[in-house]
Amino acid sequence: MYKLFSVIFLMVGTIIGAGFASGREISLFFAEFGYDSLFFLPIVFILFYYCFKLFLSIGSKNAFANILSLNRRTNSSVFFNIAIIVIFFVYSSAMFSASVEVLSNNFIEVPIAIFYALVFVLIYYVAKNGLKMLKKINLIAIPIIIVLLVIYSIYSIANPITDIAYVPSSSNAYILPISIIFYVFSNILLSCFILMQVGEGLTPKQIQKASFCTSAILCFIILICIFCLVENGAVVMDASMPFVVLTLRLGEPFPLIFASVLFVGIITSLFGCLHTLNSILKEKYKSKMAFISCLAVLLISLLGFENIVNFCYPIIGFFGMIMVFKILRTKSFFDIGFKPSNKGNPFVNLHNDSANHNKY
Repeated sequence: MYKLFSVIFLMVGTIIGAGFASGREISLFFAEFGYDSLFFLPIVFILFYYCFKLFLSIGSKNAFANILSLNRRTNSSVFFNIAIIVIFFVYSSAMFSASVEVLSNNFIEVPIAIFYALVFVLIYYVAKNGLKMLKKINLIAIPIIIVLLVIYSIYSIANPITDIAYVPSSSNAYILPISIIFYVFSNILLSCFILMQVGEGLTPKQIQKASFCTSAILCFIILICIFCLVENGAVVMDASMPFVVLTLRLGEPFPLIFASVLFVGIITSLFGCLHTLNSILKEKYKSKMAFISCLAVLLISLLGFENIVNFCYPIIGFFGMIMVFKILRTKSFFDIGFKPSNKGNPFVNLHNDSANHNKY
């Protein structure tokens, strides 16, 4: 049971990063379209469930040193692999920027350069030493984040800061189905390597339970957050971190409590992303490349969290969709993910990159 819970909360933790926990992602991909987005939550659940099941199942039967090892099995091009590396740099930068923003907003008397240096040291340490404690951290942090998000959202629904709910533009309604698809696949792309790692040793029943529970938790939180953001109007919707704005009116110590938990959620997502990125780079470049990659993340983060989320996340979703499509075209992976039994499958365990594979 402990193993199943640790897997579920680790999976939730890979999705609940800065964009989700701050409300920016929910605003951009769902609440912007008003209550119409609620009708698409069953599709979000189905997509999450089957993608989680696919990558957990692949991980239970194969061990990969990094995400590029998986791409080689799907005959991905050099351009696609380069794009994947760039995407992880960009996402890490968004998490970096968000963590600095959370700290600077709550400790305004401290020079922002101090926070950039602090976060840089943290991510450099992780890039060199891996993420052995991530499961334990998420097992504690993620339930707290979920509870706080739900409580703050319900309170804000009952006590909105404005009497005028957000009214979406009808001209953008056609974008909604595309938006939710990009949202799901952007998260799947960013979490797929960790999903494969935690899938190791899981039984088919455990995979189904983990996939179902994680998808249900995510969709429930999205549901509550959509109501919260729409009811609180355009001022909150347009903020770079909507939930941070909502907690400010509660007075101390609530903003600081939420900011602390949000920071932990952001950092765990940043660590997870860097873990995936470092698994690609460390074999050839080791510590020198770890320093350069962390420096690159810092520099890209100067673009600002909101700009990175608004312009880059849809692109990430597009590449995530391509990746899942490539995997489904590969018969061995399709059979592992969606056939009831893998007995007699000649591809299962055929490819094992475990020589350089760090167990989670």
